[in-house]
Amino acid sequence: MIAPSLIAILRKDLTMFFRSKFSSAIIILLPLLIVLAAGYAFDSSNLSNVYVGVYSNSSSNLTQKIVLGFQESGFLTKNYSLLPDCINAVKMNEVQICSVFSKDLPEDQSKDLVTFYVDYSRINLADTLLNNAKNSVYAESSNESKIFVQDLIDIVDLTKGGLPKIQTNLDSALLYSNKNKDTLSSFNISVLQFDTLLESLNETKDSLNDSSAKENLSSAIILVSAIKANTEQISLNLTGLISAQEGISGNITFALENLNPLVENFQSKKISSAQSIVSPIRLVVEPITQNSKSRDYLIPVLISLIALFGSLLLSSTFVLKERKTIAYFRNFMTPTKEVIFVFSTYLVSLIILIMQFILVFFGIKFILGMKSFFVSLELISVLFAALTVFIFIGIFIGYLFRSEEGVIFASMITSGIFLFFSNTILPIENVSQNLMKFSFLNPLVLLDSALKKTILFQFSFSSISSELIALGEFFIVFALLAYFARIITKRML
Repeated sequence: MIAPSLIAILRKDLTMFFRSKFSSAIIILLPLLIVLAAGYAFDSSNLSNVYVGVYSNSSSNLTQKIVLGFQESGFLTKNYSLLPDCINAVKMNEVQICSVFSKDLPEDQSKDLVTFYVDYSRINLADTLLNNAKNSVYAESSNESKIFVQDLIDIVDLTKGGLPKIQTNLDSALLYSNKNKDTLSSFNISVLQFDTLLESLNETKDSLNDSSAKENLSSAIILVSAIKANTEQISLNLTGLISAQEGISGNITFALENLNPLVENFQSKKISSAQSIVSPIRLVVEPITQNSKSRDYLIPVLISLIALFGSLLLSSTFVLKERKTIAYFRNFMTPTKEVIFVFSTYLVSLIILIMQFILVFFGIKFILGMKSFFVSLELISVLFAALTVFIFIGIFIGYLFRSEEGVIFASMITSGIFLFFSNTILPIENVSQNLMKFSFLNPLVLLDSALKKTILFQFSFSSISSELIALGEFFIVFALLAYFARIITKRML
């Protein structure tokens, strides 16, 4: 009894939907047209037709290079002679960003290099524009820094090359100083031998009897004594020289002790280029999906929005039309269970939405030519769960309101709440801490997250299990609410 009643209700609802060929065709084809239009519009990975306003009293080469960098990055530039005109151009949306260059840019490095004026009401675009514009400025700033640092490296290289030579000369000077000290010391020792010579001469003189020989020895002794006196004076002077030489050797040793660590430190530093000093850490940003265009990231969002708006508006409208028809009174009098009417509305809405998404997937795969797009079992499961939740939310709304205006308005408000607390308009991380945990339970957020995992990253069921469980809980809650709403409001015509 249940199956024939369900089939009859489905046939009646589908006949009512397809009664107007034009309207039904628009409803089914509109999501496809939206996806195709968005796919062709965002068939690139870069920003286009972005204007940068330029205000500068300086005509330096650095300013011109930065402006040229803007143009090479794909930006279009407009020059302004007055700062207020440049800022007002951003407000009037004539340019997307206004860049102001300091007047004495090359001379006064203490001033700001460039000041950017952006419209933060377009927050999704503002950060992207700033990052791209900053990259152009940083590129020229890095080039200027490389030139300055390269000069420093050249000076360091000269010093680094000269220090070993100085070290070698000091080593040679220390060796020569030590040799001189040894020579002076040996000469000082030879002075002591004059005393032994004089003692021997005096002993020989005393032992001689020949007066002539004694006179000769006396003359020799006098001569040796004079030589000894001169030698002692020389030895005294040599002692001073030795002390001075030891001081020189000590200074050379001290210089070497301080120079050796400096030489080792210079040699240990592997400075190959100015780039290694200006950017010691090389930053590389890689996308987690290779060779992706903007439309690839947009597809999960579009599918989520089509599922949200299509399900809520379609199911709520079906409920309201069914309540406004003459057959509603007959349905009220029939013994058919209330759950059959709720379930039939769900099935009719689901069938129409499935037809929409078949066309959408066909357009994405074959018309847009997205080879990476694959209709997997994970994608079908996530979409089916989300459509079920949204349809029952729409059925619940349809039974709450009597007028068509109230149903449409409530559906749009509900969709707007889901949309506002998602990543579509603003990043969900911008939501306050107290509301963030509830935002992650937003069915639209769950659907968008699961679609990204399945479409962009080809994750398996284990990665989307939490989203499927949460959507299943939403299904139970709103299915019960829709059922009880029909029972409570079935007498309200």
